Amino acid sequence: LTKRSVPVLAPRIPTILGYDVLAGAVENLGADSLFKVGDKVWTAGVINRNGTNSEYTAVDERIVGYAPSKISAAKAAAVPLVLLTAWEGIFEQLGLKPFDSKSNAGKSLLILPGAGGVGSFVIQLAKKLCGLIVIATASRTESGAAVKALGADIVINHRKPLKEQLEANGLSGVDYIYNAYKTDVNFDQYCEIINPLGKIVSIVECDKDLPLTKLMSKRATFSWELMFTRALYNADPIQQHYILNHGAMLVDCGLLQLPDVVIHPYSVENLRKIHEEQESGRMIGKNVLEM
Repeated sequence: LTKRSVPVLAPRIPTILGYDVLAGAVENLGADSLFKVGDKVWTAGVINRNGTNSEYTAVDERIVGYAPSKISAAKAAAVPLVLLTAWEGIFEQLGLKPFDSKSNAGKSLLILPGAGGVGSFVIQLAKKLCGLIVIATASRTESGAAVKALGADIVINHRKPLKEQLEANGLSGVDYIYNAYKTDVNFDQYCEIINPLGKIVSIVECDKDLPLTKLMSKRATFSWELMFTRALYNADPIQQHYILNHGAMLVDCGLLQLPDVVIHPYSVENLRKIHEEQESGRMIGKNVLEM
C-alpha cells in the first residue's frame, strides 16, 4: 500500500488505504457486544481488509478499545497503532514488567530511532512504567529535543557508531534494544552492544538474512513485533482491547503524553502529502487527517 508496506498480503485493487488508526463513535454492533451504540472508541485497524480512510469502517471489536476522554478525537486517532506496537514490543517481546523496580533496576534500553510515532511511546513506556535508563537516537537538533522532552535519559546519533557514543555516556552496552528502522542496517552494531542475556525486538522487515549466530555467545534473544499479527491470525486478539483500554487511562491521567500531532483537513492532496512525509524518514510524531 506504500513503499514500506509489510509484505504479508497482496492488496486488493482498488483498495481503501489507512490501516493506521480511527477514532469515533460506534454506529452499529452485533449481539453480546463489548460496547454500545454511541461509545467513543479507538483502534489501529487491520492489514488484511480495507482501511480507515473512509467515513465508516467495520472492525472486529476485540481489537477496539474505549478512546481517551480528555483529548480530541483527532489527536486520539494518532495513537492506537504506535501505542500497540510499542506496548507489545516492550511487554510481550522484550518481556519487561511494568512497575517492577527490583527486576528493572539499572537496566537500559536503546530505541532507534526515538522521535517517530512508535519511538515516542517506547521511550515513555520504558521510562515511566519500567524505570529503565532510556537511550534514544536522533540525528537532528529538533528530534533530539523531542526525545528528551518525552523522557529519554541519553540521546545519541544513529548516523554515527553506537558503541563509541554509549561508552562516552558511561555505558558498555545495553540490556534491551527496540529497533524501528531497517533491521539489517544496524544489526551488526546491535550484536556488539547488546549485553549478555539481552533482548532485541524489531518492527521493520528486511530483505537480507540476519546473522543470528552472532548473538549465540551472549545468549541474546531476537524477536519480531508486528501489531497486526493478533488480528491476522486470530491470536488472542482481545489482548489489544485490554491494551487500548489501559492506554486510554494512561493518556487521560497524564502519564502518557502524545508526541507532536499535526492535524490536516481531509483531502486527496493532503493524503498524498502525509504519505510522502511518512516515507521520508524525517517525521517527528504523527500526522492526522480530519474529516
